[in-house]
Amino acid sequence: MAETPRYAHLVTLLFLGCGFVTFVCLVIALVAAVGRARTVAKFAVGGAALMAIGYATLLFGVAFASGNQTLPPGNWKYFCEADCHIAYSVESVQEASTLGQEAKPITARGRFVVIRLKTWFDEKSIAPFRGNSPLTPDPRTVKLVDDAGRYFSPAPQTATSLSGTSTSLTTPVRPGESYVTILVFDLPTDAHNPRLLISDSEPVTKLLVDHENSPLHGKIYLALGAGSLNSANTNR
Repeated sequence: MAETPRYAHLVTLLFLGCGFVTFVCLVIALVAAVGRARTVAKFAVGGAALMAIGYATLLFGVAFASGNQTLPPGNWKYFCEADCHIAYSVESVQEASTLGQEAKPITARGRFVVIRLKTWFDEKSIAPFRGNSPLTPDPRTVKLVDDAGRYFSPAPQTATSLSGTSTSLTTPVRPGESYVTILVFDLPTDAHNPRLLISDSEPVTKLLVDHENSPLHGKIYLALGAGSLNSANTNR
């Protein structure tokens, strides 16, 4: 397993604390400037600058020291929500050249990669007093990345042609519960060794220390597994 960011609660407190101190310093600087207290204003501006520079140094330093990870099939990638952890894992993968009903098949421009992605609310990540109330996961972005660094988004209109139940990634889930989302990608034939990248889409995550969305930070990928990619010219 791997988590983004690690020590999420401390990271969030650090971000909020630095933001609050910077804001207070700027307010003091503004009031001091209006009151012509130049010395106080300079110290306040300096404090805000030092806080911002220190946080930026930590943000980029941790990111620079990180590296990409590719989790083996069956491993979990964790995201820290407000009071719990939501985890994702690749349940199964299949390749096909056609999908849909035999009478009206859909043909891939390259090849279809059909992924069953499991979402799980880890009940061990919550406090005993939280209760069993459902949680709506934060919005996620899902893409496949090949070994050339190209990104490919799912084709939702193709996924609707498949049999079986697919649950939206934003469906509320209770502690201990899980569900499966079917994702279909139409990859070109020259896309090799694809890996799944599921990430936060909230802009604020770019400013969190050790979050994979922060600048220069390594990503956590989910491997599809060469053995689980079954090339077939099948209808589903």
